[in-house]
Amino acid sequence: MSVFVFNYMNHHKRVCIFIDGENLRHSIVDLFSDFKEWDYLPKNARWAELFDWIVKEVGGENAERIRTYWYVVQNIDFFPYNLETAQKTETFLEELLSKDETNKKKIQGCKKSDKSTLLKKILDELLKSQDDMRKRFSWWVGVQDGIARTHKSIEFRRAGAIRYDLFRKSLGSEKAVDVKLATDLIKLKDIYDIAIIISGDQDYVPAVETIKDYGKHTINVAFQKEDGKLLPGGARRLNQTTDWDFEVKHSDLKKHLFPGE
Repeated sequence: MSVFVFNYMNHHKRVCIFIDGENLRHSIVDLFSDFKEWDYLPKNARWAELFDWIVKEVGGENAERIRTYWYVVQNIDFFPYNLETAQKTETFLEELLSKDETNKKKIQGCKKSDKSTLLKKILDELLKSQDDMRKRFSWWVGVQDGIARTHKSIEFRRAGAIRYDLFRKSLGSEKAVDVKLATDLIKLKDIYDIAIIISGDQDYVPAVETIKDYGKHTINVAFQKEDGKLLPGGARRLNQTTDWDFEVKHSDLKKHLFPGE
């Protein structure tokens, strides 16, 4: 161990963790085949212990976790848009539902006398999917609030939106969440000495370069698979920009996320 590292590890250091929520969630799904993605996050995870352990591993016994900022989406944008108002006129409803090729073929192939019934049937199915997804999203928020209440110094920060395609029942990519994380990374620079980033998104590179100019140290967390290889998808540029990266062993992550298993 160099003199610099020895001295660095033995000084009191304030540490903040910044988590890209969707990136972490997808990493858990990819790393643990038995975990059901529908559960959103592991139910009995010891989050505060995990984050405190990472801080000690990175900064030494004198490192203190000030807070973990966990970034998640604030809203869901449903596609097709204006679904509730579409039923006011049949022409508008047909135009909206025909944005999906499968529905378009069904509508064009049905008898004129059956069109109204078909349109209503498709609309009702989409509205039900929209209601189901809203309930699911509300449950996600409840899980987040539960984690914040029961684990010390963890705060969920909500921003932006995620798109949900009602035709395909699939989620798209987030919007504006990464901007919020990058902004906070700079805005909160005075409360930490070390910033730990849990993400594989290279969009954070400019923010990391900025806080390094203020004398802050930056670490990116990477996760190992069972075979010891790194989980694919990490941003090479982000790893090159941070001062160093910390690799979490699969066994260490498992004991915190799935205690007793």
